[in-house]
Amino acid sequence: MSIAVIVNLLKRLPNIYREYRYVNYALLALSVVFLLYPLGVSIPGEVESYLPFELPTIPSFVATNYPDRPCSSCGLTRSIVSLYHFDLNAALRFNKAGILVLTLAIAQFFLRMPLLFWKSSELCWFDLIQLVACGVAIRAFLDASLSFAF
Repeated sequence: MSIAVIVNLLKRLPNIYREYRYVNYALLALSVVFLLYPLGVSIPGEVESYLPFELPTIPSFVATNYPDRPCSSCGLTRSIVSLYHFDLNAALRFNKAGILVLTLAIAQFFLRMPLLFWKSSELCWFDLIQLVACGVAIRAFLDASLSFAF
């Protein structure tokens, strides 16, 4: 499909800008929280928190509820915290998907900005499509990394 066909298709979709701006504000706030959270997390024996206090870590529910099933997201928080401390080897050791997740989170922060300034319904629809694509990419990468680990 050419770009003109895609743009023409997006112009035919309903105008959702007024409703989607609230979604965009929420996603912007979530991306800021996601990007700032690892600053307050420490890994015992590895790295200390950047903040003078430590934030609680989020437990891995799949690992605790289903111990016989391997978890593809285990070590993801530790991987991202290691990346914040510029320790690439530790990040790769904990979970290789941490680099992808952090890269997409930074991209999501910057992809929220055009929606704050441009009132375009086509941009809203494009944003919805790229959000789904990012989710599918992360899930596929986590599943692929899990299948190669065993």
